[in-house]
Amino acid sequence: MAYYIIIYCVKKYAVTKIPLVLLMTAVVSVVVYIFFFPYKYETSSRGMYGTLTLYRWIPYFGFMLLGSWMGIKRPSIRFRPVFDFVMLVLCLTVFYGIQMLAKKVPQYAPYQIVTLIPLAGIVYYLWKCCNAKVFERLYDNRGCNAIIMTVSGLCLESYLIQGRVFTTAMNGIFPFNIPIMVLMVLAVSYVCKCLANLFIQTFSDKDYHWADVLKVY
Repeated sequence: MAYYIIIYCVKKYAVTKIPLVLLMTAVVSVVVYIFFFPYKYETSSRGMYGTLTLYRWIPYFGFMLLGSWMGIKRPSIRFRPVFDFVMLVLCLTVFYGIQMLAKKVPQYAPYQIVTLIPLAGIVYYLWKCCNAKVFERLYDNRGCNAIIMTVSGLCLESYLIQGRVFTTAMNGIFPFNIPIMVLMVLAVSYVCKCLANLFIQTFSDKDYHWADVLKVY
């Protein structure tokens, strides 16, 4: 959430220099990893992508900023569905391949920092693939659009509450527990969304609009 403040500053004062800010973020990521990150040989929850360490938030800011840059440059970006898909698969293969190697051969674990390059490629080429004509037709379909907008509208809330909702109690009915868990997460996320909407209106100087409290997007 704090990075939204930095994003605002970039938009306000350096919107024409986003590639330079991305380069600076990459340099900071590498320097912090090499000199200050103590868990280079970890591949679990204390690794560079682990939930018990904070390192990942540095490069993640770069990916967040990359999304802003892609949005600005969209009119000039060339979309080639087949090439973009092949590059996406290649980036995915390299990304997971390096991590699998790090798990099997611990001495290679510190080189996981290299995975940030294919991860940036995954972000970029997945975004390009989602701009393909076939997906545009799905977006224009009323039913598909409602599903996509609902899931995206509950994205933040899902991220915030999923750790408290996930349970292994239904593992015995795998794989049916997966759609059940997804529906549970979305349901709790929707409740959080409504409470957030109510909270916003409570501290607003405008009249309550109860229909807006129930809106997902």
